[in-house]
Amino acid sequence: MVVEATGQHKYADKGNMTKAEIDLTMKIMTEAKKAGQFRAFWKDFNESVNLMASGETVIQSMWSPAVTKVRSMGIACTFQPLKEGYRSWASGFCVSKAVSGPKLDWAYEFVNWYLSGWAGAYLNRQGYYSAVLSTAKANMTADEWGYWMEGKAAVGDIKAPDGTILEKAGAKRDGGSYEDRMGGVACWNAVMDENDYMVRKWNEFIAA
Repeated sequence: MVVEATGQHKYADKGNMTKAEIDLTMKIMTEAKKAGQFRAFWKDFNESVNLMASGETVIQSMWSPAVTKVRSMGIACTFQPLKEGYRSWASGFCVSKAVSGPKLDWAYEFVNWYLSGWAGAYLNRQGYYSAVLSTAKANMTADEWGYWMEGKAAVGDIKAPDGTILEKAGAKRDGGSYEDRMGGVACWNAVMDENDYMVRKWNEFIAA
């Protein structure tokens, strides 16, 4: 996103870069790193939260639930949309064809439970989007749905999944409605055709 925004290259598909594009991207990032651009590189959810909550970083790429966690700690944290668009990702379920008998029954039971609405509502309250919006909606209040999914001002206080107050009445979600956010996706995070090469180059960048 930064490489394109600075006019250094236009990718055919940012989510599936060629080896040459990976080399170019890592070269630019390595030069920026050596110039002192990056404070740290987090490896998990808690690291990203701690870096922001401690004030060690003031801007970073974060998962939406991490922003929710920082806010639930009483620390201002804005999920800032970029004019260039969002990076986005999706996940789903699959069951191995080798699974059978009771294990297969358990697998389907879990998938059916997950899609039934409670889990989707929980994810929505963290800023994610449930794949089955209709069942998630049935497990959220009208005010929660309006705030998280429709971009409306909250009528009452909005709570995080752990019950702490996330936003006061009148607040609006950063980025607006579901349609606004999903309509602004510029790049899908995916396993690239050159994934092994990309991982190797990323590790070289981290070690540089």
